[in-house]
Amino acid sequence: MSEKKNVISFLNMKGGVCKTTLCKEMALFLVKKKAKKVLIIDIDPQANCTQSFFERYNVMGISDVDEGELIQSDTNLPSIENVFSKSHGRLREVALADIIFELDSGLHIIPGALNTVFMERETGNGSAEQKLINFIDQFGLQDVYDYIFIDCPPTYSFYTVSALLSSNYYFVPLKPDAYSLLGLDLLERVVADLKSAYRKNFSSRPLTSLGAIFTLIPKTPAKGTLRNMNQIRESFQEKEMYFFENNFPRADKLSTSKLSTFIIDRQDVELLGKLTVICEEFEERMSDLDGD
Repeated sequence: MSEKKNVISFLNMKGGVCKTTLCKEMALFLVKKKAKKVLIIDIDPQANCTQSFFERYNVMGISDVDEGELIQSDTNLPSIENVFSKSHGRLREVALADIIFELDSGLHIIPGALNTVFMERETGNGSAEQKLINFIDQFGLQDVYDYIFIDCPPTYSFYTVSALLSSNYYFVPLKPDAYSLLGLDLLERVVADLKSAYRKNFSSRPLTSLGAIFTLIPKTPAKGTLRNMNQIRESFQEKEMYFFENNFPRADKLSTSKLSTFIIDRQDVELLGKLTVICEEFEERMSDLDGD
């Protein structure tokens, strides 16, 4: 097992918090602007992260798909499904080419697949939840990449357990609305219960909170938004929850434009500046936690 601690799950039990957006934007920025090598693992059955990158890199000619047209799955492409598939059990060893798709030299992805929505029924045992971490260890992926980002579903499920068992850290995008305090508390209890249930696993591979980051923050936040942010920080002060100083902004263009368009592709200095300081704080936080 690698001593390098660089597997990070992007996680929240609530959808609509920019979890996938933050995961994909940070990954591409770190590759293109910081010369890092990043692997993205899309374990969210919605596979939105995969679709965005496939559109940007024109995989399967996806960039030419008309708006509203359904994208058909290609079973010949690498997929997260192949990590868990029973056909990759005793019959033959899994190969990297079945799992990892190289978008470019610095950015690789284990694509999500809509078919994984059926996977949980077929893998309802403890050993299946270990397959992702076993795959990472088998091929020494933590030594191959600077960072491994896992885009998790917004639910507590087989996929969440598998992701967290594979992770060194979890990172929580958080929209500061009326329910966020309850949601963050629920997430922390889920993680605590998971650590208790898999005590042996986490004793050899500790799972640590990287922190929470407020998302969808307007350029001029309302008093209620600022009050919610302060209340959440204060509520978790005793638990030593780290809150990022930099927030991810609300930008309507991110939700209305093509999935293939990323922040670094835009002529938006302010938005790029926000992403830049978030990634810089992320790297500083990683360095502090690793004791470098």
